[in-house]
Amino acid sequence: MTKFSSRFTFDPKLPKETIFEDAPERMRIAYLNGILEPLTYSDRENEANRPLATYGLSKQFCAIARQEMPDFDRYSSVWDDLKWLIKEASWFNFYDFVETVGKNLLLVQKQFSYSQQWLDDYGFDSYRGKVNELFSEDRIGWRLDESSELIRELPKSLSTRLSATAARLQGPFEPAREHYTKAVRYASARPLDPENAIKEITSAIESVGRVFYPRAKTLGEVVKEMKDKGLWPPGIISMIEKFYAYASSEPAVRHGGPVSSRVALSDAEFCLHVGVAMIRYLMEKNNSEQRNPATST
Repeated sequence: MTKFSSRFTFDPKLPKETIFEDAPERMRIAYLNGILEPLTYSDRENEANRPLATYGLSKQFCAIARQEMPDFDRYSSVWDDLKWLIKEASWFNFYDFVETVGKNLLLVQKQFSYSQQWLDDYGFDSYRGKVNELFSEDRIGWRLDESSELIRELPKSLSTRLSATAARLQGPFEPAREHYTKAVRYASARPLDPENAIKEITSAIESVGRVFYPRAKTLGEVVKEMKDKGLWPPGIISMIEKFYAYASSEPAVRHGGPVSSRVALSDAEFCLHVGVAMIRYLMEKNNSEQRNPATST
């Protein structure tokens, strides 16, 4: 659970808007002192079996940031050197580093899988939980996934629907699931790709429709057969038809065009919301008393 001052927005230093392209200093400090430091060791003696060597992390960071290791003061500690690197990093390199630490933990924890206490103290799931809680408290719009990659935070209601819909796309709907999974990734994971997000959610709807109408080759043909059957509400058919028309005519989505793409992430998120609703509606119809509207007489 996030802290009191964040839940009730009493902290005046908290941003009002969700942050995507920044890594505020106070959040970095909380990450360094509260999450990273307990995972690191600085000398050859590592009695607690902590997983990450501090000097090694500094070298990894410099490799990520494509920079030489600085000439640190010989009286500074390796931990202070690492803190300086992370506090002074470009915002995007900070998030690169957060991912890298998680990937390191995924590798190291394999040799400690027998020790639940070690996993609780130092394992990736613990790290991921702490990172995501910190980001939530500080209005950071990224969330660390199970592969230690940062994805855009989705509204909880949409996230729940996405998971529930993906779980239902099984059996003959497995091809639709593949398109659907890609659409969610393109709209939420780095690098963001709004054009392909729209393309894949459209393909997911098309794939579901073709399960109902196997003779159809495109979503446009699915819509035509839906009209011919006369079993679907005309307004719903019109909405699907217009959705398909938008995806097909918008440059750089389903076809190449003579002009540059105008698609924004907000367009992709809107299409993802609408596409999820369409898929859920079609699936509900498939499970209704009519069973499959496409084969009803």
